[in-house]
Amino acid sequence: MRPSRDRYILIEQNMANVNVARDRFIEDMGEHMVGWGLPRTTGRVYAYLLIHSKPVGLDEIARDLGAAKSGVSVAARQLVSFGLARSTGERGSRRLLFSALRDPRAIFAARNAVAAELIELLHQGARVATTPGTRAHLREMAESFTGFMREFAEHFARLAARNKAS
Repeated sequence: MRPSRDRYILIEQNMANVNVARDRFIEDMGEHMVGWGLPRTTGRVYAYLLIHSKPVGLDEIARDLGAAKSGVSVAARQLVSFGLARSTGERGSRRLLFSALRDPRAIFAARNAVAAELIELLHQGARVATTPGTRAHLREMAESFTGFMREFAEHFARLAARNKAS
């Protein structure tokens, strides 16, 4: 009997450690997203979706996070609008299921339009800035963001080529 009791204790202790680590990840992502100007719940929902392999419904997310379903719904829709998650309909139901996008290329593509808009706004600001120094600064910012976008695109192209070769 002793080995099975010891095994049970080890398994239970390991599960407790996994749960603590999972909860810490969820809370840390919530705090991180606050730094992006998003509600903590949005970050918590994103972390939850990242660690689940299958799409999940709002009821399950709200229950597991101990959050209001209305807040979870707003958070999930924010994640979809930011290109960090996707929603799919459940067959024969009006219920939506949510899953995190895990492909950095998909996330980058979703954010690309927003970045392009920012670059255009910086150019617009450069055209109307009141001093040559400010105009130059805004143009430099636009060029930097353009360079970042180009670098990311080249990085993803290299990864795709490497994955194709292997």
